[in-house]
Parts: sequence; C-alpha cells; structure tokens
Amino acid sequence: MFQRRRRAALMVALGLAGCAHGSGRGQDGALRWRYRVEVPAALDRLRVEVCFPDKAPRRLKIDEDDAAAVAAVTEVSADKGSARLDREAATIVLGPLPAGACVRYSVATEALLEGSGSRLSARAGEVVSVDPRLVLWRPATLYFEADVALELALADGVTASVPWPATGENKFHLPVTALMWASQAVFGGLTTQTVEAAGATFSVAIVDQPRKLSAAGVEKWIATAAETVATLYGKFPVERMQVVVLPFPGGGGPVYFGMALRGGGPSVQLLVSSEAADHAFPGEWVAIHEFLHHGMPFVQQADAWLSEGFVTYYTEILPTRRGFRSESAGWQALLDGFGRGRKGGTGQPLAQESREMHETHSYQRVYWSGAALALLANVGLRGGDGERSLDAAMRHLLRCCAHTPRVWTAEAALRELDAWAGSPVFTELATSWLPRAEFPELDAVYRRLGLDVINGEVKIRQSAPAAAVRRAIFARPPGPSAGP
Repeated sequence: MFQRRRRAALMVALGLAGCAHGSGRGQDGALRWRYRVEVPAALDRLRVEVCFPDKAPRRLKIDEDDAAAVAAVTEVSADKGSARLDREAATIVLGPLPAGACVRYSVATEALLEGSGSRLSARAGEVVSVDPRLVLWRPATLYFEADVALELALADGVTASVPWPATGENKFHLPVTALMWASQAVFGGLTTQTVEAAGATFSVAIVDQPRKLSAAGVEKWIATAAETVATLYGKFPVERMQVVVLPFPGGGGPVYFGMALRGGGPSVQLLVSSEAADHAFPGEWVAIHEFLHHGMPFVQQADAWLSEGFVTYYTEILPTRRGFRSESAGWQALLDGFGRGRKGGTGQPLAQESREMHETHSYQRVYWSGAALALLANVGLRGGDGERSLDAAMRHLLRCCAHTPRVWTAEAALRELDAWAGSPVFTELATSWLPRAEFPELDAVYRRLGLDVINGEVKIRQSAPAAAVRRAIFARPPGPSAGP
C-alpha cells in the first residue's frame, strides 16, 4: 500500500549517518522546531503552527508526494516574514525568517481524506485519522538529532491518540521517524484505556462505534497477546505502544485486519467485529501477529518474505506454547498454512513474488514461503550444538537491530544473523530459495521431526530422529529472560 509515496522515505532512511537527508547542515535544515496543532470540534480542519527558535529553513515540505495533502493546505502565512505555498513543487517557500519566527497554515481534513491514497487517513463516524506525514510540513533536510516537539490544542469533547512519547499533557517529543514513516494520529470520539502487560504500557484508543467488546475484554485481549509475544522475548519487545481499535459492523472472526506502524513510535491498528464478544478475543492471532512485528527490524517492503514470513511462523508457534492448542493442532496449523502458500502466487520466483506482493496479491505465497524458511532455519540451528535456535536469533535481532531508525534490507538482516550464528545458515537458505518458483521443500524435515501427513492430516511419530527438536519448537523457553 501507498508504495509510490513510501519509496522516497525508505530510500532516505537507508542513509543513516546522523542526517536523514544527505550530509551537512544547509539552509533547508534545522535542528529545533515546534509544532502546535489545533483540532476543532468539527474536525473539519487542522490548524498548524510551526516555529523555529533558531534559524529557520528556506522551505518546508512533506515527506509524502501526495497531491491531496498539498491541495488540502490553505491560509499559509508567517508572523515575521513571508510564506507561500508552491503547489506545483509541493513546498512552502519561506522568505528570510528571523529566529523565533512561526509559520501557520490550515489543512482541510475532508479534502485530505477524499484525495489521499493512504488508508491511515480516513473518517469513521465522529473520528478522523490522519497520517502525520501529510499534515506536518517540515524542513526539507532532516537530521536524526533534531529536537522536535508538538503540542495539541483539542476542542472540548475531542480526544487524541498518537504514538509519540509524551512530555506533558497533550505535549510530545517527535522522533524524526514521525515525519518519515507511516503512523496514525486519531482525533474525535474515542474511548481510551491503559493496559499494563508483559513489561509494556499499551495506550488503547477505541473508536466510539457500536461494539460488544467491553473495556475488561480489551484489557484481557491485549494482555493475552502481549504475554504470548513475551514467551519469545522474555518481555514485550517495546516499552510502550499505541493501539487503535476500530469496531466494524459484521460477524465472523473477532479481528478482521491489523497493521503495525513505526513512525514516531510503535503502533498497531486493529479492525474488530462489532458483534464479537469478549470471550472471542484472547488468543486470536491478528494482535499477536502485529505485536510480533515490533520485535523485528523495519525490513523494506520488497523483502516481505522475511518480515512477514518469520512473523507468520511465530504467529502459529506462540499460541501453541501458551497452551491455546495441542502440539498436534499446532503442527496442523503450520502445515495447513504451508499448503495455502504452496497453492498461492503467480508462479514467479519468491524474490519477485515478494517485490510485487501488493500488486499481485500473492500474500499467501510470500508469507508462508517465509514461514517455511523460518522452520528450515530453526530445525537447522537446533540440530547443531544445541545452543542455537531461531528463538535466540529473534532475540538477537531485537537487541541489535529492531529499534534502529533505519529501514533494513533482508540481505543486511541475514548477514547480521549469520554473524550471530557463526555460519551462513540464513543467507544460504535465502540464496537457495529466493530465485525459485517452487515452494520450499519440507518433506525431508517432516520425516526428521516425525511428522507424517496422511490425507492432509498430521500424525506425530514419537520415535523420529529429531523428535527432541520437534518438541523443543513448541516448548516455552525456560526462565524470565527467555534464554540467550
């Protein structure tokens, strides 16, 4: 989704020195600036003021080249100099502004929502969600060491949910990733609650739409998902997280859709059934899946086979470890998923399927091929000296790489894992299967583990050569630290 607009941000984020957009502090950069955003009760527009305590840049821009975001801007002015919107260049051009100068503009939310291709910008009843990258115009050059702050001025009756670290009531520090990567700022009729679980704080905002899910049900659901993820890491992989819950009419499963976001701080969006009651939520897979993404580095979209594949694998492994189902049912869930992946796709090599996943909708093929490679890596590691496993590899990725302000390629992440493992086990797997159109071969691994598949049903053979490895895969790691 929104590939064209995101590509520029990803390219920028890869150059990590201390400057997000090139080197040297030119006239289009700044190290300190302050936003103030007024949100009226009608939610029809956002009034933004951005002030520069030090030298101001010569122009402002948004990271997304979104025509709707440019068209939505009105009433541009500066209090100590000049400011004008150059719509063709998607730039606010500033006359020489002295230190302390402020620029003001308004964003018409309806124009933004109607024209933007981002699913993060939408309206649901009396609630508006916007991608801050489409609203917060900023210096053309970004530095990771920039000191950026934001204050919200909310009309009576308006509640806000944002992913940024708070510094006071409605005051926030903005990491520069808030201006580079996708996130959501939600305003309007929200019910908020705080859930403490697995060593993390979850700031939950529920859009005020009809639902059966209660506050107690939300707490148990989020806590269960967090504790399930913590069985892999020893504790939840981040200290705080924004969670936005949107009830949607209809029945079926309790959660229809989820999305993990990283801009400005960890965040998850969850679309839930308005008809699902409390008992349906604990142990459901979508929240677990999205939470798991925050234990991994931010892997570029073209390499979804790695980020989505490894997360998909653990989405099936961890509920079995927590006792939501038997070992046999856990293996059946994995084998059923591999079967869907084998039937999916367009017949192209896995690397190409991954690059084109959102155009071809080859989600099953990409996700489950990556999950199959995760299983192969795990069995290979556990079959060695007994001190390595994919669990330990995932904990290494969390420590070394998950919180770095960069976008990773799969190649870079796999090199890191190979260095940790002391052998090229990860890159060799990728090199073997990414150029191929066939689904990764698992029959030999099934035989070693003692998994017999008869008419699509898995039967466990206890006397298999690698039965101990099979049992270890679904065993909860001992101790609070979850191992090395």
